Amino acid sequence: MPKQVIFAGAGPGAIDLITLRGLDAIKNAGVIIYAGSLVNPELLDNAKPGAEIFNSAEMSHEEVIEIMEKSVKAGKQVLRLHTGDPSIYGAIAEQMRDLDRREIDYEVIPGVSSAFAAAAELNLEMTIPGITQTAIFTRRSGRTPVPEQENLKNLAANDATLAIFLSIADMDGLVSDLIFAGRSPDSPAAVVYRASWPNRKIVRGTLNDIAEKVRQAGITRQAMIITGEALSGQGDKSRLYAGDFAHGYRNPQMGAFTGKTAVYGITEKGTHKAAEIAAGLKDSALFIPEKFSAGFANAEICGTGEFAKTVEKNWTGFDGHIFVMACGIVVRHIAPLIRHKLTDPAVVVCDENGANIISLLSGHVGGGNRLSRIIAGITGGKAVITTATDVNGLTAFDEIAARKGWRIENPAKIKVLNTMLLEGKNIDLLLPEEIFNEFYSGIPNLKLVKPGEQLSGDGAVLLNAEINTDIPCLNLEAKPVAVGIGCRKDTVCKDIEEAVLSVLAEASLNIEHVKKLGSIDAKQYEPGLLEFAKKHNLEIEFYSPEILNSVKCPNISPVAEREFGVKAVAEAAALAGSGAECLLLEKRKFPRVTAAVAKYVKGGR
Repeated sequence: MPKQVIFAGAGPGAIDLITLRGLDAIKNAGVIIYAGSLVNPELLDNAKPGAEIFNSAEMSHEEVIEIMEKSVKAGKQVLRLHTGDPSIYGAIAEQMRDLDRREIDYEVIPGVSSAFAAAAELNLEMTIPGITQTAIFTRRSGRTPVPEQENLKNLAANDATLAIFLSIADMDGLVSDLIFAGRSPDSPAAVVYRASWPNRKIVRGTLNDIAEKVRQAGITRQAMIITGEALSGQGDKSRLYAGDFAHGYRNPQMGAFTGKTAVYGITEKGTHKAAEIAAGLKDSALFIPEKFSAGFANAEICGTGEFAKTVEKNWTGFDGHIFVMACGIVVRHIAPLIRHKLTDPAVVVCDENGANIISLLSGHVGGGNRLSRIIAGITGGKAVITTATDVNGLTAFDEIAARKGWRIENPAKIKVLNTMLLEGKNIDLLLPEEIFNEFYSGIPNLKLVKPGEQLSGDGAVLLNAEINTDIPCLNLEAKPVAVGIGCRKDTVCKDIEEAVLSVLAEASLNIEHVKKLGSIDAKQYEPGLLEFAKKHNLEIEFYSPEILNSVKCPNISPVAEREFGVKAVAEAAALAGSGAECLLLEKRKFPRVTAAVAKYVKGGR
């Protein structure tokens, strides 16, 4: 039910910088009290006919509260429209205290602060690695005093970015405070007058000259002052998007889950948690009851009593199923559908709070354990994994096969070799050295062997090798792949070859596993690309923009969009050529080449 009084931020000035919720509040209010010239008057054109509109610049606090109280008693909804975001120097706390005393309910709708609008005008990131990770919103003491411990002379003693409100009237005094605090006179500074308005002004300089530049620009009010080394444009790259940086949504050590997932909720709270999980996964579908579907436009609706039928219908169409509900409910519904550990999809169960994420079925081959860890990263919960190898800190051999896309030729030996791994038996591993080093280095009973080397262990795991031996062997085979390639004009064969071999090695493959190469049709006469395909006796297919745009890629390339009218080349060509729905390895960029890898599915385009 709508509150009787709404406090909303109108944004910094531009009419399209108000939130959708704030705009709806304007359209629905019976009474609007707005903050004078600080609010763009065009916004008020959205008020409904008959709405009463008051300019609070002409009113005292008591008069504002009086209008609110009278309007609420008359059954009208009141909108108090502040500039920027009402929580920053909006004087809303005193209004809310008076409304509390009158037992009038209210809510707050946030807005875009002038500090953020000013940063946008300056193309500024306030928090830059290697420069500062702190931004301070403050003001200089004036008619409204500032607590002594928050005086600019104290706050400016660090290297944080300062966004200084309501202080433009005495720029000389402000600059003196900052330099007194230890800021260098050469420290960058900027002033943005009426950020986002058509008559905005931007002044850049240093603490040494910014006051004089502001005087020359004639700026005396409605300006945001920003200072700090973040304005220099220097700094380090963020670790957040570094390829080797692990976090809840991307953790190379826990392995990726690249298939399609179905996420189910059956209670109201479970529905919200299921939506949170689905939003954090790349290729997911949300299935929820109709009675809780409001606000979830992209969800699939389960009618009353249709949950069991929905799960059965989805069972083979998804690679993973995530249930936000009790384990008992899930077990009863999936029991008739379970067939074999090599073909069953992953099943993960999550409680409504996202605290415990249980890998219930197909933990290794199906990826249930990996999926549970990914979901734990999304919810901040704990992945509950019970498979013996994982519990003992070991990576099962079928888990490696699943992660790398290798085919298990004799699945009956999975249990045998995993049991030997748990029992500490001596096992020879004919695997790529980088795989051995990543997962098995330091385990004394496991030995890396090279092709042609004599086996000496109690058992062996062999990739792309057939060896006559009496010891138990788990035989793995790397599945064929399609490689998508993008390259600059006149890229030589050597550069293309180095890039392709590099991505294949990263996927623990070699050139013999490539079934097909692919690129955009604009590259069909590229000499280096044709030479590379001929050198390795590989089929190469060139795809039209229509075909490349018809496949769903995880990454968009602005260069490809600009030059060829396609969202991606390497990734799209790999998917188009393979017939797969997801990539084995997303595109990797080299100086003149991009390349991506997808598992080859029979019947690729």
